[in-house]
Amino acid sequence: MVAPASRNRVLMQMTARYGRRSLMKSRALHHLPLPVCWAILPILALLASTGFLAAQASFSAGPLLLHQVRTIYVAPSSDDFVLLVKARLEKWVAVEIASRPEEADAILTCQTESTIVPAKVVVRLTIAEVTLVDRRSQKPIWKTRKSAAFDKTILADDIMEQLKQDWRKSASVN
Repeated sequence: MVAPASRNRVLMQMTARYGRRSLMKSRALHHLPLPVCWAILPILALLASTGFLAAQASFSAGPLLLHQVRTIYVAPSSDDFVLLVKARLEKWVAVEIASRPEEADAILTCQTESTIVPAKVVVRLTIAEVTLVDRRSQKPIWKTRKSAAFDKTILADDIMEQLKQDWRKSASVN
């Protein structure tokens, strides 16, 4: 047990160094001898930090890597382009198409816009933006923006080739 005089001297030195308010905030420490207080603090800090790190790891998990996606839900769209992309996804053996978003690893969305480009011959240009989002973290896994004139089927083929190529790259890196 520490003598009260030496305890008071240590408290006075710490008060001078850190200030009375920060030192005296906790009344629980006043009832314990000073060596016990200093032994408890690192243990409490360790317990608090491991709990915090475990909680942080469970909540800050990032999105899946592209090659980890095995099931994809294709979000409905008013445009028929999404049906072209879905038909090509169904032929790809690396992934399966989910019928509901809850069953999928990722959600694929398609947005298209068509513009008419004036030239000697009128050209209809279709721009498609396709995004694959992790269902759990809601963070994008993959995204592409491509355009093609005249034929949307060629555009859907290009997008699927890009997805397959990026999927293979993702698998070979990790």
